[in-house]
Amino acid sequence: AHAAISKSHLDQVAKSPLHYWARYLDPNRVVPEPTPAMAIGSAVHTHVLELDQWDARYVSAPDGIDRRTKAGKAEWEAFTTAATGRIVLPKADADLVMRMAHSVFSHPAAAMLLALPGKAETTHMWTDAATGLQCKCRPDWLTDDGRLLVDLKTTEDAGRGFAKSIAQWRYHVQASWYLDGIEQATGTRPEQFLFLCVEKKAPYAVAVYAADAEMIAAGAQTAARDLDVLATCKAAGAWPGYSDQIEPISLPPWMRPRPDGSMPATPTEI
Repeated sequence: AHAAISKSHLDQVAKSPLHYWARYLDPNRVVPEPTPAMAIGSAVHTHVLELDQWDARYVSAPDGIDRRTKAGKAEWEAFTTAATGRIVLPKADADLVMRMAHSVFSHPAAAMLLALPGKAETTHMWTDAATGLQCKCRPDWLTDDGRLLVDLKTTEDAGRGFAKSIAQWRYHVQASWYLDGIEQATGTRPEQFLFLCVEKKAPYAVAVYAADAEMIAAGAQTAARDLDVLATCKAAGAWPGYSDQIEPISLPPWMRPRPDGSMPATPTEI
């Protein structure tokens, strides 16, 4: 909840400064509720990385309660009263979380990484030298020796399609942000940023990827650009959205004609 700049803040700035202002600075802002996908992701994070906190944070809803009946309503009310302070997961969602977590620990590389001495959800703060902005990051898992950063991702495709997720969700920015931030905050730069990916549908396949130097460099450049935009907007007290003018728009690259004049049949031909 600290007001320092996080990678999520940069994502909003990249969309437009107005989106950042609306999400984080608007005095009348409404904090959006987590989407179902976000709720599942958070539950998987807890079960995989902080299992000792699971029972304090979550409870699985009982099966077979008919809340249309008087008895069912009373049973449900008694259950929710007892669960106060915890997140109630539908049984199907709780079962899904268990299957995904089991798959993670059944994967040799993932299990090896999470067996290393380390801590989940540590907070790191620093001041960006170029802009003077206070910044923060909260890695999923950092080994005690500071060498490895592990970021757990729930995804639709942990295979070749995960590269598209990196582009869509700007995970390259996250990789550089965490590596640079931890170095600034602790004086030690982790040697690797690792994506631990688990799919949300059977067979709940798992893959582990190490961000390469090109990805990290591109992420650092993008983060620096976003920070510069944010600092400029803060100094000016101006939060522009999209262009105020009429602008041209073109087809996305995958829809453009090939050199021979033919058209790609589907987006899968990217």
